[in-house]
Amino acid sequence: MSSKQALTFSRVSRSVLLALTSATTFISLATFAEQSVAVAAAPDQIEHIAITGRLISSAASAAAERREHTYVAEVLGMEQIARAGDSNAATALRRVTGLTLVKDKFIYVRGLGERYSSTLLNGAMVPSPDPTRNVMPLDMFPAGIIDSLVVQKAYSPDLPAAFGGGNVNIRTVSIPRQTSFSMALGTGYNSLNNEDGYVYSGGADDWRGKDDGTRAMSPLLQSALQQYGTITRTTIAQANGGITAANLAAADTELRNLGLAFNRDIAIRSSDVEPDLNASVSFGDRYSISDDIVFGMMSGLSYSRATDNIEQQERYYSVSGDNLVPLNRYDDISGTEHQVKLSGMLNFGVEFTPAHRIETTSLYLLDSKDEIKIKQGDSIETINEPNRNNTDTSIRYEERSLISQQIRGQHQLDDIAGLALDWQYTQAKARRDAPGEVDFRYLNEQQSDGSVQSFLRRNQNAVNYSFSDMNDRTKSANLNFSLPANIGKAELLFSGGYANFQRNRHAETNLFNFDTLGFSLSQLTDGFSDIFSDTNISNSSNGFKISNVTTQADDYVAAQIIDAGYAAIEINYDYLFKINLGLRYEDFKQLSLPLNANGDISGNVLDSVLVEQDFYPALSLTWFINDELQARFGYSKTVVRPDLREVTPVLYLDPLTEFKVTGYAGLTSTDINSAEARLEWYQDNSNYSVGVFYKDLSKPIEAIELSGSDGNLLMSFRNAQGGKIYGIEAEVLQQLDMFSGQLGDVADNFYLASNLTLSDSEISIQPLPGANLTHSKRGLSGHSKYVLNMQLGYDADNDQHHATLTYNVFGKRIAFAGVNDKDDAYEQPFNSLDLTYSYTPSENLSLKLAAKNLLDQDVEILQQGQILQRRAEGQDYSLSLSYNF
Repeated sequence: MSSKQALTFSRVSRSVLLALTSATTFISLATFAEQSVAVAAAPDQIEHIAITGRLISSAASAAAERREHTYVAEVLGMEQIARAGDSNAATALRRVTGLTLVKDKFIYVRGLGERYSSTLLNGAMVPSPDPTRNVMPLDMFPAGIIDSLVVQKAYSPDLPAAFGGGNVNIRTVSIPRQTSFSMALGTGYNSLNNEDGYVYSGGADDWRGKDDGTRAMSPLLQSALQQYGTITRTTIAQANGGITAANLAAADTELRNLGLAFNRDIAIRSSDVEPDLNASVSFGDRYSISDDIVFGMMSGLSYSRATDNIEQQERYYSVSGDNLVPLNRYDDISGTEHQVKLSGMLNFGVEFTPAHRIETTSLYLLDSKDEIKIKQGDSIETINEPNRNNTDTSIRYEERSLISQQIRGQHQLDDIAGLALDWQYTQAKARRDAPGEVDFRYLNEQQSDGSVQSFLRRNQNAVNYSFSDMNDRTKSANLNFSLPANIGKAELLFSGGYANFQRNRHAETNLFNFDTLGFSLSQLTDGFSDIFSDTNISNSSNGFKISNVTTQADDYVAAQIIDAGYAAIEINYDYLFKINLGLRYEDFKQLSLPLNANGDISGNVLDSVLVEQDFYPALSLTWFINDELQARFGYSKTVVRPDLREVTPVLYLDPLTEFKVTGYAGLTSTDINSAEARLEWYQDNSNYSVGVFYKDLSKPIEAIELSGSDGNLLMSFRNAQGGKIYGIEAEVLQQLDMFSGQLGDVADNFYLASNLTLSDSEISIQPLPGANLTHSKRGLSGHSKYVLNMQLGYDADNDQHHATLTYNVFGKRIAFAGVNDKDDAYEQPFNSLDLTYSYTPSENLSLKLAAKNLLDQDVEILQQGQILQRRAEGQDYSLSLSYNF
């Protein structure tokens, strides 16, 4: 980002936050816009129970903890996560009832898409470093820094009102109970990596997930952007005295010099794929300063490097009149993805026993991806020419990072009627930096002698370079209190709190094109680096030019402010009934503004404003039928709001589907009314539960397909009229000791944990401009009618051997709605079968083996009964050795 643009973004972002702070009506925002050049969650109260021992014991302990919650919640503790061999938060959550995992990153709750999920870090809202999603990619959180994962599926008023299907609170490791040290080293391999992968010359720091400046925009290019705003032959000539022959010739010379400033050393070559590598180390200790004061610290560092080959197919759509016609062949895509993950954590804490506890958490997460893709197929230009096709090459590099600093406290004031206080303040910054992404196309022509001649296309946009940078900064603070009381047989707990959240985002994208119209055909048959050698670029007879064309909303600024307060009362009557009634109020303001190339507002400010104030009630009733059986009933009103990217008309590439997506400024929030009932039965060696749920959605946000002129899929978002989802879910945890007679005592070592969710959904959607929807009534996008999780576990008597076989499958779900009489596109069921085995020869040493996707399933999206997109996942195998004391 140039210094001028950085200043503009800074000024605009501050202005946006200032405007939102004082804005109460659209009129005040409009007045502010006219005067300015450019306008640019509470911690849960779930006490953690340490989960140790065998897997069956860990699962049973988690179930027992869940039993005590006022609202339906699931808990995965540190020991449970470690024994199952989970490497990060995302893979651990797959075992929770009604949850599925998408792309090993995002969770779907009760068959609903990730839009209906939310994430907290130690009770605080933090930004996502993935700008295409409002939720955190959970694979960024390594298991080593996690103390527990709390998944709450029924809303409570101490949580943010943006609650759809569930909330995940990631609680990091805190003050240890004793001195601890652990280290682990592992490796892994994917079956797709049997073939060679692709590499190119990157930077010296790629191994640690950072670009050393090789891909970044050069200072010369940044200076030109600051001077000219938009870099073209015309703008340079005008800035230097006007459109004259001499000034145009000087502009051509400057464009050639600027072309030399790009990284052109991207010769792609085949290479053996190296095995994955991961390592982690952590240390913690506690020190008694006095009889009443304990100081503790916990630190951790983890690193992983993985390389996976890519095998995909995509069906191309040809334009025929007003319709898109599918061809009977696919584009084949091969490639390689190199990924580096780095995390660091440092926690300090002080306990003033027994009443006070203050902790700090500093967290750094980095996830870098370097991807090379080569697509062999057709385009509109070659679709009807059997002797011609294309080879499209794309290089995608991105660094996603999160830095979070938090301080929080808990205080038990027994002298003031047992008043309890907890609070937190968090500052976080998420960034996505994608420098030097490159796209180019070679045309392949079959000659009369049967040979094939390949050459870079001769075009004004023969090569596309992209430099993107997005920064999200957030501040959150909350204060909660609880006050107990007794009236006869009733135990009462009054609670309440206040929360404030501020979010400030700026995003910039600069696009550059290489012009090859002046190059000869013989020059264009060379490799990329040879075509754009210093000699060829500097040769004026080749007519080389670059141009910078930044479209509307490639740059934008946005901000959010949420002020919230809640009050609740819990009544436990004679351990027969427990009722919790609460009400939350939120004042929500959001502004997202596209900027043009000069950093000025593009479009109408009022189109980008979302201001809401509303109350969100929650009711929970638990009936303790007997010591083993209890029933729950609940009701709540919540909201799902559009993400910043979804309301900004910016074109971007969805990293999961790789479809082009554009935002829509007219989106509104979705109000959700939820009701559920649940019966839970707890025994010594088994737990059972069955429940029903219903959600009524007002104006749900849906992904739809727009007509793309180039034959590629173009996705966007619109509000439907209304929708609903309802279903039943059941869960069982059973030790298989009932088979001891037939199988001997070995049956006591096995257990079965399984859960099943069956549900249905329906939305009504009105006719929409630009999208001729095929169905006005259909299921919710991303919703699966069934989700099944099964886990068969084994624990040896000597506690040295543990094994888990896990199966997960979800029903087909709509990837996007069909248009122009085409059916909806469905992602097909994915049958996931994983095996984990751990051997612990001593108390301190453990060896783990894991195999994933044993059924070798592929991810497929079907439309009209034909594959629209297929992605091979391959089978993953890993081995790790850990030492603890």
